[in-house]
Amino acid sequence: MDDKERTALKEQIVWLGIRLEEQRHINKNMINFLKSLVHPEEFGHAVSQEVRQTAYALLINMNNDK
Repeated sequence: MDDKERTALKEQIVWLGIRLEEQRHINKNMINFLKSLVHPEEFGHAVSQEVRQTAYALLINMNNDK
């Protein structure tokens, strides 16, 4: 492996690391939003029980996928 290939691999690794961190941030925000939908104190009556149940089911499924 020459320096050009090493440099290309390093750039790809850095790029993938950046994308991974961006996705983690997006996932964290989504989980926080779903958690806020589950708790009635957050949005009050603006969120129906069906939406709360769906958000709760999504959170449970995310946990089971790990």
